[in-house]
Amino acid sequence: MNGSAGNLMPDSGEPKVELLFATPIITCRLGKAEQVNAQLEPLILRRMGKEHSVQASNVGGWHSDHQFMRWGGKSAKLLASTVTDIVAARTRSLLARDPRLAKWTIRAWANVSGNGAYNMPHAHGRSYWSVIYYVRVDEGAGGQLVLHDPRLPQTEMHAPHYRFRDAGAEGLYQIDPEAGLLVVMPSWLTHSVRPFQSEGLRISVAMNLSVPD
Repeated sequence: MNGSAGNLMPDSGEPKVELLFATPIITCRLGKAEQVNAQLEPLILRRMGKEHSVQASNVGGWHSDHQFMRWGGKSAKLLASTVTDIVAARTRSLLARDPRLAKWTIRAWANVSGNGAYNMPHAHGRSYWSVIYYVRVDEGAGGQLVLHDPRLPQTEMHAPHYRFRDAGAEGLYQIDPEAGLLVVMPSWLTHSVRPFQSEGLRISVAMNLSVPD
């Protein structure tokens, strides 16, 4: 043989490529976001003036308690209802005896980030879907939501400068914050937030959706 594999290529067209084990990321801009945000923003800022920040993945900024669904009013309930409708349409049960989806349990909190605030890489345990909704994003730089490839570090260990062709994002993927934008991701996906560089504020609501035992 002369070393050429040309005569061994498939004789029925291009090789079949299957993209397996997807990581679903849902994004959309909510309708009537301006009205909902106009109600949520003063509630969140008023709450921030009453209580100290919870220390979680946040570095700087303010992280509320996890009782947002209690003090967030009608707008919080409307947001939660919208989120559950969206995730229900993207989730299926493997139980043949009960194909219906269980009622979601929601744990939610608010975040207010000023200049220099960011979030360390983290994931959310004991939940299935995690949600970020942006209430207010002032002019400035940074503040991107960064999604981390769950296959790291293995993908970097042998050939860090190579990527699979036509297989979507690898390594890191950034989403720019925008008021009214909703992002839904699997709770096991590691994510972080880049430092926000602005004299203004970035206000968001986060939710974890889990299935009751």
